[in-house]
Amino acid sequence: MSTTPQRRPVRLAVGAVVLCLALVVGVVLWLTRSPDQGTDYCGKLSEDKRVAAALGSVQRQDPDCARLGRAIRQATTGDQAGVHSLRQAQAMKNVLIAVDDVTRDGDGSLDPALAVPLTEALSDYMPDYVKITAPGQVEYVRRAGDSAPPWSDDEGVHMSVFPLTLLHVTRQLADSPAAYAQLRVAATREIAEEFAGVPRAAGHERFEAAAGGAGYVLGALDAVAEDVREDLGEDGRRDWRADVFARLTKDASAPPSYHDDPSGHIVKAWGGKLRSGGEDQVLTTLETQAGEMVRAWGEGAALDPRLRASLQKKARDVSALGLHETARSLG
Repeated sequence: MSTTPQRRPVRLAVGAVVLCLALVVGVVLWLTRSPDQGTDYCGKLSEDKRVAAALGSVQRQDPDCARLGRAIRQATTGDQAGVHSLRQAQAMKNVLIAVDDVTRDGDGSLDPALAVPLTEALSDYMPDYVKITAPGQVEYVRRAGDSAPPWSDDEGVHMSVFPLTLLHVTRQLADSPAAYAQLRVAATREIAEEFAGVPRAAGHERFEAAAGGAGYVLGALDAVAEDVREDLGEDGRRDWRADVFARLTKDASAPPSYHDDPSGHIVKAWGGKLRSGGEDQVLTTLETQAGEMVRAWGEGAALDPRLRASLQKKARDVSALGLHETARSLG
């Protein structure tokens, strides 16, 4: 008697089991994939002509995220913090434009191995970052176009991109809590130095410009943090918040006197305020940063009480505006 009719159901059953196992494996892989697996951003960036031009011989189409990040940092920064050549500034501009283009419609996040060194490089350009983000900086607006080169003046070398480009790159970086905290720390230091650099005899407009610019930048960073949280589940939100809080409050040293170190006093006074608010309220406390930094500035510099009150209101109002406008742009 032939046995063929008996084997056919066995084959069908085995085939069904294999198919089910394949589907299960596929679902598990999809659920456990890393955020960057949606789009190979490192691979795309390593092949981008603008990135190749920026990195030159430092990097040649190497899709490894960590090596790409190190190459970007090497090509855009120098031995002295905040001091750049025109070539380095052009490299930074090229990278920002490329990252914006490559990630704008992609699926996933930048690998932290790339995001963190890229953030370190971008933080070295924080004076430019602040001026690009805050409205009203005419020179930065004029030179924001993709073909507009960096420039130099008495303060050093500068580069500019469109604010929306910088915002989208910031949002991509912020998926990494280490990168977000790094940007926030660098912005805080830059703002404190700006405050401390305003002469006591300056006109009211100079004080208001500093308070308002700080408010807008910090409000924009608040909106970025909120957008990150909206894209995470409950556990992800808690972990991201805890990591950011730990990084922002790790230095618990007391503020130096304003007389000895004005910007350091402002930074440390704000750090104490943030730490006292606790981890659970960190994002709410961050939204008060502009006003609290102005408070530390006004008290440390012994500004007129009416001026201090006016500057705090300015900082709070513009911070709320920066949060609203940035949230609307992130959509």
